[in-house]
Amino acid sequence: MDGGWLIAALAVALVVIGLAWRRAVAERRMLLAENTRLRREGQAAQARLAETGEELTGLAEAAFDALIVVDRERRVRVMNAAARSLFGAQETQGQSFITVARQHDLDDLLAAALSGGEDLDRQVFIGDRPFRARALPLGGEARYGAVLALQDVSELQRLGRARRDFVANISHELRTPLASIRLLLDTLLHNALPDAGMQRQLLEQIAVETEALSQLAQELLDLSQIESGQVLLKLVPIRVADLISEPVARLATQASHKRQEIAVDVPPDLTALADPHQVGRVIVNLLHNAIKFTPEGGRIGVRAAQGKGDEVMIEVWDTGVGIAPEDLPRIFERFYRADRARGGGGTGLGLAIAKHIVEAHGGRIWAESELGHGATFRFTLPAA
Repeated sequence: MDGGWLIAALAVALVVIGLAWRRAVAERRMLLAENTRLRREGQAAQARLAETGEELTGLAEAAFDALIVVDRERRVRVMNAAARSLFGAQETQGQSFITVARQHDLDDLLAAALSGGEDLDRQVFIGDRPFRARALPLGGEARYGAVLALQDVSELQRLGRARRDFVANISHELRTPLASIRLLLDTLLHNALPDAGMQRQLLEQIAVETEALSQLAQELLDLSQIESGQVLLKLVPIRVADLISEPVARLATQASHKRQEIAVDVPPDLTALADPHQVGRVIVNLLHNAIKFTPEGGRIGVRAAQGKGDEVMIEVWDTGVGIAPEDLPRIFERFYRADRARGGGGTGLGLAIAKHIVEAHGGRIWAESELGHGATFRFTLPAA
């Protein structure tokens, strides 16, 4: 009896053990499957994270602005090419930002972003260039660090100055003829003139001032069309002598009034690929300035020669008052009153238009001058 119960107890125990074993095996298989799934998900997440990191790094490298990402200790995690070039840095990964950039203002800005500060946008100078600096925390409470973006605003500030100069210059140029026209009209309307000849003289002066306003409006329209690409060039092979002869003949009378002669030195067989009308405008503009800023009896000339490679170089020179060194780098800027340095009026649109025309031909234009010793303007065209 006792032996039977013992056998039965052993049988039950074996059954229980078997069930427990099978359950343990099943649970182990489930754990292994779960571990496999979690491992695969982790690997996929790591792959996606790496891919996202590569995409973000690629976007940062493609950005024109300087971008820097730092961790909470302000160690560099990412610094794009623009930032490395700006700071002259090579190996930056893991280094402290202040060691790489040597800019305490920017380091303080990052510290403010990491600590939740609000003053995260300011202007700083790096070298002699102004930058807009903006720092943002990454993640809640900046748990992933912070990013710093640096935008070079020197060109924006230059354009702002150019716009202010233009408004001032154009206001002056409009005010002068309008005031003259108003005065002449008041004279005609409210004063008894002695004879018809005086009336005609006043009307002719009004016509001159009106023509000045018309020329100003035309220059503004021309510049707008050229800058927007609406002016299409018709390039044809043409002798350079023919390009120059018409502008010289057109301005010969104006030069003779100041007892000036325009010397021309152009090889007869030199040819260029050009739009005759547009290049003619460039030469007229340069010759007009030379006549205007050269004293009576001074010398003016036009030369042309084969340039470097497949290009032709044309130059207009004078013995006038020259251009101040501080104005020389800016004389081709649109809206810059270039001839202010040489004692005349104007809006500064003529040289800006000339620059656009020459560059549309694939050429270059520049000037050389010494104050008090004249100026030489040179530009290139493709050789035919």
